[in-house]
Amino acid sequence: MRRFYSLAAIGFVGVLGSCNSTGLPTAPNLQPVLDAYANPTVEVTSAIMASVADRIAKLAEEIGDSEIFEEILNVVIDVQMELQNATPRTCNGGVNNGNACADGADCPDGTCDSTGDLVLGGACSGGTNDGGDCANDADCPGDGTCAGGVTVPSPTGAIQVNYICSGWDERQFDDGYDDSPDSANGSIDLFMTLDSGGIGRVVWGTAIQCRYLVPNEGDNCEASGCSRASYNGSIALDLGPDWVDADIERLPVTFVVEGTIGLGGSDFRINQSFRVILAVESGLVILVDIGDPALTETFNYFFVFEALGQGIRDATGVFGCSLEENQCFDRTCDGGANDGSACTIAADCPEGTCVRRTRFSW
Repeated sequence: MRRFYSLAAIGFVGVLGSCNSTGLPTAPNLQPVLDAYANPTVEVTSAIMASVADRIAKLAEEIGDSEIFEEILNVVIDVQMELQNATPRTCNGGVNNGNACADGADCPDGTCDSTGDLVLGGACSGGTNDGGDCANDADCPGDGTCAGGVTVPSPTGAIQVNYICSGWDERQFDDGYDDSPDSANGSIDLFMTLDSGGIGRVVWGTAIQCRYLVPNEGDNCEASGCSRASYNGSIALDLGPDWVDADIERLPVTFVVEGTIGLGGSDFRINQSFRVILAVESGLVILVDIGDPALTETFNYFFVFEALGQGIRDATGVFGCSLEENQCFDRTCDGGANDGSACTIAADCPEGTCVRRTRFSW
């Protein structure tokens, strides 16, 4: 699927000089939300679940079916990849120490490391990647050279991303499909801070009537068609403390959204925080907030993230739950060396069994 977006530098600090951050809105403070995930304060009871179970089920369905998190996170991933591709790399150690490199294969007995700088606007002249983006000559194999561009050593500052949404044309899933960006598809406007050439852990902005397709099955619309989806509202996400050293798609990313989800001709208001791992199907944690003021009484309802399948993390710990069965439960070892201890799978109970015992129903 093609993606259309543009990047604008706001307040780069590097060889270009120091600039003020005019035009950069203040990043939201997501720490209270992160604290609520880490330290839930409510002891969940049957009465609480009776009052919020339908809400949890509806939210899970809307978030999952709309795939709004995937649409937004893919923009972030694309931008991060572009920044990585614009970062020169040199061999550290080995026989090619100090030489430009594209990957580890260029550095026998050494490593291919990023310098932390950015080369903005570099293009290959000649070689097999003629006209392609580059950060150094190693990106231009076949005797090509990386020409033009501006190098910004270890920049700090911010960028603004304007992404034109993919729209509702099902041809976008066809091989070789290409089209011009259409403002009628709406947009996602995001702000990202930069630190040493990479984006900061908090990303925020807005979606303006962003239209996109959600395949009902698989990765395209051929077999079972697509649902028309949209989102209009605010966006904030936290990539977590480990995102720099790991694949973003495999990290738990915390979203805070407030706006309107459109799906299949119906609109749903949403004012919610949730956590997903893009690589885990149905991996979803919903922050359930029943306090007034907000975030004073919270617990987490999760799907698939734990071996329990569905479950709750509250002030007392973690236990299983099933919205379909209207029941929450504990799993404990029956017999064996760990008799009476909490368990999730049979291997936790040597010479015994892991049994489910009802905690409460509603």
